[in-house]
Amino acid sequence: MIRYSSAKQQTLPGFESPFEQGLDARNRWVKLAEVIPWDELVDAYSNRMSSGHGRPAKSPRLVIGAMIIKHRQRWTDEETVEQIRENPYLQYFCGLTSFKLEQPFAPSLFVEVHRRMGGEVFEAFEQAVQGKLEQIIKARQESVKAATAEQEPIDGGDDDEPPESPPDGEEEIEQSKEEQEEEEPNPQGKLIMDATVSEQAIRYPTDLGTLNEAREISEALIDRLYPMSGLQKKPRTYRQKARQDFLALTKKRNPRRKKLRRGIKQQLQYLRRNLGHIEMLLECHAPRYALFLGGYAPLAEKVHPDCLRYRHL
Repeated sequence: MIRYSSAKQQTLPGFESPFEQGLDARNRWVKLAEVIPWDELVDAYSNRMSSGHGRPAKSPRLVIGAMIIKHRQRWTDEETVEQIRENPYLQYFCGLTSFKLEQPFAPSLFVEVHRRMGGEVFEAFEQAVQGKLEQIIKARQESVKAATAEQEPIDGGDDDEPPESPPDGEEEIEQSKEEQEEEEPNPQGKLIMDATVSEQAIRYPTDLGTLNEAREISEALIDRLYPMSGLQKKPRTYRQKARQDFLALTKKRNPRRKKLRRGIKQQLQYLRRNLGHIEMLLECHAPRYALFLGGYAPLAEKVHPDCLRYRHL
C-alpha cells in the first residue's frame, strides 16, 4: 500500500513543528553551550574593540559561537551562516533569544573577525577553555569520591581496636609507589597536537634559489666592504631589479625551461658583477700579496668554474 499526499495539498503554515514546546535539553549544541566559558571568551574578544567609538558591533557571543560552529563542522563562511539561519539549536548556541528567519550577519564578517582576533585572542581562548575543562574534571572527580564514600560500608566494630597493619611486603610496595609519584616531574609547556598548524620551514633547493641566495650574500659583503674602501661612490648592484626578476620567475607555478634558463643566466650576471665589485673593494681595502705569504687569490679565479658549470646546465 502506498500513501502519498500531493505537494499542492501541503502548505508551509500548516506544517507541524515540535519546536513550539521548546528545545531538547539533550541536544549536543545545548550541552556544549552549557560548558563553554562564554564570559572569558567575550572578555578576550572585546579587548581589541573600542567601547565608545565606531558603529555598534555584532554580539560577541554570536560571533564567537559562529566561529566555533564553523571550525567544528568545517563549513565554509556561506554554509555556516545558512546553517545558523535554518537551525534553532545553532541560534540558541550563538546566544539568540528567539528563532529568526533572516541571516545573523553577512558571511564576509568572518574575514574581518579572523583579521581582528590574531594569535593573542586565540591563545586567550585556549587558556579559558583549558581552565573550564580542569574545573569540570575536578568537579567530576569530587562527585565520584563522594559517591564512593557513601557506598563504603560502615564498620560496626569497636572503635578502640587499632586497625590491622598490612604485611611488610605491602608496606614496601606502597612506599615504593609513593616515592615514584614524588620523583615524577610535573608536565610543563605546550604541545601542539595538530600537525597542520605547525610551522614548517622546508624548502627544496633549486639552482635559481641558490644563485639568489649567493647574490644576496654578495650584496651584503659589498655593504660591509664599501665603508672601508674609501671610495666616493658605491658600486651599483641592481639589487631591486635582480629581486624583481627572481620573484617574477618563482611566482610562476610551472615555468618553461627557456624562461628558467634565462632567469638563471640573469642571476649569474648579477652575481658576476657583484663578485667583481667585491674584488675591487678588497683591492682598495687590503691589496693582495703572494699566496705563499698568506695572501688571497682573486675571487673570480675561485668561482669561475662554478659559473661555467651553471652556464652549461
